[in-house]
Amino acid sequence: MDRINTIINDLILSNEFDLIHPVIKAGLLTLVRDNYLSQFLLTIEQISNLQMNTYHLAFVQFHKQLIDIETYLKTLAQTLETQYHLQLFNIDEFMIQLPYNAVKQQLLHTTNIIKSTFYMKFIDIFEYYLAAYAARHARIACAELLKDTTSCSFCKLPLSSACKCVELQEQFEIIILILKRLGLLSRVCQSAALSACRNRITNFIKQICEQYSSHACLPHLEQWFEGGVITWLHILESHCKTDQDDDKNSEKHQSTFKIDLSSCRTELTHHVYECIMRERGARHMFQIIIDYPESRHGGVLDDLKRCVSIVGKRHLIIDNVRNEFNKRLLHPGVGTTDILAAFINAIRVLRYLDSTGVMMELACHNVKQFLARREDTIRVIVSNMNEHDVLELDELTQSEGGGHVRSSQSLLDDEWEPEPIEALSAPERALRPSHSRDLMSMLVSIYGHAELFVEEYVHMLADRMLSGQSNKVDIDHEGRYVDLLKQRFGDGGLQGCDVMLKDYVDSRHINGLINKELANTNFPLVSTAGVPIKTLIISSQYWPEVKFSPIDLPDELKAIQKAYTTTYETLKPHRTLHWSPNYGQVDIEIEIGGKTLEFSVTPFHAAIIYKFQDKDTWTIADLSSSLKCSTACIRKRINLWQNCGLLKEEAKDTFRLVEDTSKVASNNSSQAPAMLGVDVDDMNVEHQAEPDKKEHEHTIVRNFVFGMLRSMTSLTLERIYSLLCVYTFHGQHERTLIDVRNILDAEVKSNQLLYTNGLYSLPLSQGTNSTSPISTNENMLVD
Repeated sequence: MDRINTIINDLILSNEFDLIHPVIKAGLLTLVRDNYLSQFLLTIEQISNLQMNTYHLAFVQFHKQLIDIETYLKTLAQTLETQYHLQLFNIDEFMIQLPYNAVKQQLLHTTNIIKSTFYMKFIDIFEYYLAAYAARHARIACAELLKDTTSCSFCKLPLSSACKCVELQEQFEIIILILKRLGLLSRVCQSAALSACRNRITNFIKQICEQYSSHACLPHLEQWFEGGVITWLHILESHCKTDQDDDKNSEKHQSTFKIDLSSCRTELTHHVYECIMRERGARHMFQIIIDYPESRHGGVLDDLKRCVSIVGKRHLIIDNVRNEFNKRLLHPGVGTTDILAAFINAIRVLRYLDSTGVMMELACHNVKQFLARREDTIRVIVSNMNEHDVLELDELTQSEGGGHVRSSQSLLDDEWEPEPIEALSAPERALRPSHSRDLMSMLVSIYGHAELFVEEYVHMLADRMLSGQSNKVDIDHEGRYVDLLKQRFGDGGLQGCDVMLKDYVDSRHINGLINKELANTNFPLVSTAGVPIKTLIISSQYWPEVKFSPIDLPDELKAIQKAYTTTYETLKPHRTLHWSPNYGQVDIEIEIGGKTLEFSVTPFHAAIIYKFQDKDTWTIADLSSSLKCSTACIRKRINLWQNCGLLKEEAKDTFRLVEDTSKVASNNSSQAPAMLGVDVDDMNVEHQAEPDKKEHEHTIVRNFVFGMLRSMTSLTLERIYSLLCVYTFHGQHERTLIDVRNILDAEVKSNQLLYTNGLYSLPLSQGTNSTSPISTNENMLVD
């Protein structure tokens, strides 16, 4: 401004007063354009995001420079009027036009790179001050979302002291004022306002969703959105409107951009829901599934369900669930029980989020395939279903498809919703009816046949009752499950269960009658009078195969059994009992080394340890001869007493009773399941012809499959199994679907078959003249 004063003095000396006004206007415009404005723009573009709290200093400095110009003009006007009686132009109107004219000449005529970088900086600036505004005006919602009621969510200062957000609001008012004076407020808002809101929403949701929580956040987040973001936009919109009114009065040709709060609210609300899906659904979905049902009770699933219905984009959740399952569960080291629990939770969670079942099918397809290749999957499913209430009553009582079949009238109801676009990529979607999407149907679909579940349940029920753990059998509970399974799968394979349950009830009644008859009878080795045993009397033709192993039990135990049988024959004429030592439970006390030990074992195990009271050392052969059973059975069962520390193997197949009982303990509850288990598996060693029989059956299956594939090129596992049942098994399911799958998998490993996309086929090298391997042993040995 010193240069302007020099020029004005020269004009006064030369009496060129008419040039003073143009010189002042041009000089001040050049000063603002080339110095103040250029420095202001350069400062804005050079400040990094880490120095966000210094942005306002550039605006304050520019504002101070404009005030200095206005002060200079007022002083100059007073001097010219006093000394030279020269009236200066309207200073207020000139100061309004000055920043805008400088921008018009400097900013709008420069390169697009400068313009874009300048505008992009305001996205970060606006987000910074929006965060401060929302933290102050939506304080309650922030406190609930961040679980911090003592400090400000933005400046982190205690609420009891002065919050820095108030000062930041004053700084933001200065920024708005300068943008107005530059005539850039509408343009800046057009470029940066919505982007700043999106960034703030994204960053805030990332902050609140960084740690997993089962609680709902959407209600408080909507309060924060309305009280913080939308209110801030409303304030910005009012400033833009005032700026446009000023433009009309000052005849400045500026942008006519106007913030449409209605469209902004719709767009930003959609962005809120999408961020929730990304940060909670796509980031914490595995924890949500594992945490079920707490995640549903807490409300996080309600949040995600609402987001899915509004946003769609189900692939975010589907991809996350599939990847997390592959990474964390689908490994050989993870137990089938854990995989199944996660699978069932995933079904329930995804069905809740998407009633069409598309998300469930896409996300869980790999888990189904993995479970289908584990041999213990069906047993684990049935065991958990019955013991731990995996299935809710309404899920089990639905007949297959009955609860989901939609009538023509229901298709017109408001509750119906079409399948999402992701259904196009669902595996075998077109081959499955829309009603086969409940939990039980998904579990059955692992193998494709409900008969396997029914058969496994029957065996599991028999094992539980035959184990001798009568306190763990709830007849009412078992009967209720049998009735529910009948409603679901029909009576066909479950008719024997009614007889089994009736046998259990009748056995308790007969035990009571026999106890009364033998109440005053004394038996050897028994401290009290009366029969010391409880029996389960079964109708063997209705039970799964019960193996009766030949063994010579101790005379004392045989005496008890004989007395029980005699009394039973008196109560039930023309009927008798056949005892099996492989089942049941014997409670025994062993006194050794001045210590009394208690065990609960099968009668077979009790017979073995009982022999060691006659002498301390026995060989496997001597025990086999004495007990009249195979050496293989003895060898397997004697390991229990060796593991307990009562027996020690001095030489091969020679065992001695251990006198030092310091390391011997009674079997506790954690050991009991292993000791009380039914010895069905052990019985397999008694049948040496069993491997030959299996090999022969495997050969039959292999030859038939090879013959089918030569004519049909490729077949699915289910199709192969159905053909085997008709033409090879002759309608009798001698082999289950798992057995056939295991045989085919063995052929795939030996490169005799190919397995691609669920289809089995012959290798190209074999051609139509290939021959399948044939066993030389064609003798079928039947047990």
